[in-house]
Order: sequence, then structure tokens, then C-alpha cells
Amino acid sequence: MNLTLSTRRLLLAIGLSLVVPFSPALRAENSGPSEFPILAATDTEALMAKDGQKVIVWGETAKSGKSNSGTNFVNFKDADFYLVTFRSDLKPFGDAEPADAYDGKRLVVTGVVSVYQDKPQFKLTDPEQVEILGEDEPWPKPMVKAEPETATAEKSPAKATAEKPATEEEPKKKPPVDASKYFK
Repeated sequence: MNLTLSTRRLLLAIGLSLVVPFSPALRAENSGPSEFPILAATDTEALMAKDGQKVIVWGETAKSGKSNSGTNFVNFKDADFYLVTFRSDLKPFGDAEPADAYDGKRLVVTGVVSVYQDKPQFKLTDPEQVEILGEDEPWPKPMVKAEPETATAEKSPAKATAEKPATEEEPKKKPPVDASKYFK
């Protein structure tokens, strides 16, 4: 198959655009705000408040281990937070069980917080939940809370009209495109 130079360049550009965003270092530096709260593993109070919610937790691990029943525990330094993987959930990890693979590492983990014996934890069921950071990679940045809006009743009418010009209209919604018209 002979491709023109411009076609090869286009294919190369498309390929790079698919690979580059998945680089952990670039993701950490160039990523926008996360859709989930980002918390330090050491922030027990904030983690407890997120019970039942999906969050991103970062921290360094230490003293991880396995129980006699095969359950893996990945503990975080100076934190009550930990990851638990039951023996029935180990298959996706292959030969690298979490207690061995993630001990002594800098991790960013996504999961749903649950509280067990007054300690926050994630049930770790998939290696895709975990990103191992290198020593020189930055921790993820927490979401910045937006300043609360003051109630409209508190604003003076003059200030309210100054903020939104009277000529400004709400944008009209466009009708949905019928894809079957273009793709057959």
C-alpha cells in the first residue's frame, strides 16, 4: 500500500495524539480538573466524609501484606487509609499481587471509599485503578473549590443588571443531528 507523504504524516499525527495523553507524567502535568475529588491518603477526615463516593487518593505505601486467607492489604504511610483486595479479586493482577506490587510505591488510586472499623479503604479489584508515580512525578492537584455564589436576593438590582446585559439571550438549542442521514 503506497501512501502519500501527507497521508503518512496525518496517520503519524493521529497515532501520537492517541498515545501521548496516556503518558502518566504528561497526564499529571497537563490534566485539567478531575471529575472526582482528589485527596491525600493521610486526610482521614475528608476520606471518611466521602464514604460511598468515588474519589482519587494519592500517597506513598509502606508495610503492605497478606492475610492467611489470601487477602492483600496495601497500607499508606502515616495514614489510616488502605487498599484491600480479596483473594477472589486477584485474577486481574496476574502474578503481581497488590501487596507485593504496590508496597513502597508512590500511588494514585481511584475507587469508592468505604469505611471499615472506622478506617477508610478502597476495595481494589483491577490494576487499572492504580497509577504508580515515579519519584520525580508530581502528586495530582486537588480540585479548587469554587467561591460560593451569593444569593441573588443579596445583590442590588443595579448590580444584577450590570452583570448580565439586558440584550443577552439564552443560546438556542440546536436540534439533534440525524446520523442515519450521513452514515448508511
